[in-house]
Amino acid sequence: MPITVRLPATLRSSGAESITVDEPVETIEALIVLLDTRLPGLAAQLDDSVFNFAVNDRMLLHRARTHPLKDGDTVEVVPAISGG
Repeated sequence: MPITVRLPATLRSSGAESITVDEPVETIEALIVLLDTRLPGLAAQLDDSVFNFAVNDRMLLHRARTHPLKDGDTVEVVPAISGG
């Protein structure tokens, strides 16, 4: 079963709201590396900007990039919101 990745509008260079990943990936970091091959420059955007990750609608607050993934997961890249 594939992993579904939902991207915010700011990262949708292909116009697609979501990407299906059939290749096995074990962590968010491995997923980012794989997605960077499909959407060159994505990894750099994630490094240069502030984004959070959610897996199956659960926000990851600590060590998000090492979070394990399994078949059928839905990963959402969520822009961080700040203000005062």
